[in-house]
Amino acid sequence: MLDTLNVTELANGIKIVTLEQPHAESAQIAIHVRVGSRNETEAQNGASHFIEHMLFKGTAKRSAKAISQAIEGQGGSINAFTDKDNTCYYVKVPYDRAFFALNVLADLFYNSTFDEKELNRERQVIAEEIYMYDDQPDSLALENLNGQLWSGHPLGRPILGTLQSLSGLTRDALLHYRTTQYAPCRTVFSFAGKIQHDACVKAVEKLAGHLTNPPLLREPETFSRAIPQEPLTLTKRDIQQTQLAFGWRTPGLMESKALAVASVLSCALGESMMSRLFQSIRERKGLCYSITSGRTLAVDCGALLVTAGCESRKAGQCTRAILAEVRKLMEKPMSAAELRRTRDYLCGRFRLRMDGAPIGWAAGRILFGVSADPEAVLEGIRAVTAEEVRAFATEILTPERLSLAIVAPKKDATSETAWLKLRNY
Repeated sequence: MLDTLNVTELANGIKIVTLEQPHAESAQIAIHVRVGSRNETEAQNGASHFIEHMLFKGTAKRSAKAISQAIEGQGGSINAFTDKDNTCYYVKVPYDRAFFALNVLADLFYNSTFDEKELNRERQVIAEEIYMYDDQPDSLALENLNGQLWSGHPLGRPILGTLQSLSGLTRDALLHYRTTQYAPCRTVFSFAGKIQHDACVKAVEKLAGHLTNPPLLREPETFSRAIPQEPLTLTKRDIQQTQLAFGWRTPGLMESKALAVASVLSCALGESMMSRLFQSIRERKGLCYSITSGRTLAVDCGALLVTAGCESRKAGQCTRAILAEVRKLMEKPMSAAELRRTRDYLCGRFRLRMDGAPIGWAAGRILFGVSADPEAVLEGIRAVTAEEVRAFATEILTPERLSLAIVAPKKDATSETAWLKLRNY
């Protein structure tokens, strides 16, 4: 399925992953670092995301404007994202500009100056980003749910940080965090397109082969089932709809068998128009417009999520209907026809993803030491049985393991006590 995937590790631990696609007209280059909000202390909350912003604000060689012009001036694109346990900086350019783009990306990754004026300005930009997501009821419900699922753990803190933690992230604090967390042994350079592996290795070695790892590299806090889980949050806002977010903790990326079963379960529940939630809650009952399920994943833990938005007066009925569908998965195995459709859907979607952007998937798994063999993923999905899905649902999707986040209109009179009763299906 993948073209030739090659991996080389330098002496300092940097990995170079390449996917040679000789007929491509483009080159995709990314720097992945195994550092995210999970690596932060409470006082550092938001540092990973803040650093992601600051790396685009200028180096000794290039201003912020010059960085974007260097890539976009070639018809390319440049961007980044921060997650719970990783950060990624990436570009896509015409293939003949690949190593020029690599030099630009490495320059911002390693040589950002963290100018004080730019830093203070960007602090305000991130504050606006926090306000923006706080004003979106669906985003707010998911953020609240995240805090409930991993209460008191770094995984439960917002990736953007809070207004309070943001104010304490000084230039010295950010530089210290980057120096002690952005280690070569946590870094993967990935290349895809019309490129050659040996040339990519030589280029990265020249740019970063001399770098050393910090002497005391602090590992992020591990997940434990002893971490408390909060059953309910209820937030009132000046909105029209009630936003519902349901979450159950699940195994993580390292548990490949459980991961395959969870994929089938989530897909059957609400990931497509043929899913149970879409057909029941939207099509037959007409209780909402938007309803879906999905998963979040870390190496050692994850969560299955269901989200929906509905008219406030229908929120209780919608909640009961969703949990009734969850209960059905626990009580009776999927039919052979539904299981076949679900597995075929998952395999087809995965193959389309591999056709579109396989290097990001492969590099992300290599970053965490997980197999990047796509055929193994497909074999795992095809091997899932209906009884395994039912048993997994019975173990994981219990009322005791459910966290429910509600963002409701101010005029809605449903109490927390009433919501707590609703979640006991």
